[in-house]
Amino acid sequence: MSGSPSDAERLRRLPWSLAHGLANTVFSQLTFFGPVFVLFLAELGLPKTHIGLLLSLLPFAGLVALVAAPAVSRAGVKRTFIVCWALRKAVTAGLLLTPWILARHGQSGAFLFVASIVALFALCRAVGETAFYPWYQEIVPNAIRGQYTAVAAAVDMVGGILALVAASRVIDRVAGLERFSLLLGAGVVAGIVCVLCALPIPGGAPNTKGRAASYQQLRQAAADPNFRRYLGGLGLVTA
Repeated sequence: MSGSPSDAERLRRLPWSLAHGLANTVFSQLTFFGPVFVLFLAELGLPKTHIGLLLSLLPFAGLVALVAAPAVSRAGVKRTFIVCWALRKAVTAGLLLTPWILARHGQSGAFLFVASIVALFALCRAVGETAFYPWYQEIVPNAIRGQYTAVAAAVDMVGGILALVAASRVIDRVAGLERFSLLLGAGVVAGIVCVLCALPIPGGAPNTKGRAASYQQLRQAAADPNFRRYLGGLGLVTA
């Protein structure tokens, strides 16, 4: 992973990036970021306050990026992303043990178990996304960035819709926690495919400029009025 990839290499590997995004969307919809996870928590008998607390851990962990970014850059964004993305799939697989925990330790034990999994997942996700965005900036040529983003968004949307349609059929036809185990298991498989598709994507070499240079680049980005407007618009959309 030395040097920046050429435009020809980046264009040749973009289908892997599309496949990665599609698999990641399916994983997300079948696990922590779709209605399946909320219904799973409700099936466990957790009160709404507990469910809200668990869901709040996911965005809150994003604050880790403020302190992790320099270390991520030095280690290499591709390496860091793949390690964190693989770890979060392994952590997610732990949810399959929840029915066993519920049967032996009751609802409170199941809540603590799921909370620990969500917290670990949120941490891996925060560090992984800290690595992903600069890597994404590198692997997509500027000349086609808008076109690629539109195509990727369409592919991800179709994949998300199909995943939710399949999930609704499973929930209608299978009873109890078994239906959620099936969906979570399918999500983990999609997540593994997501990680495998990221491996052939080029770029993401370690940055040897050091912490001071990283913060200088951060200040330069913050001084860009277009970037600040983008962040403001993104914040409004997210809210």
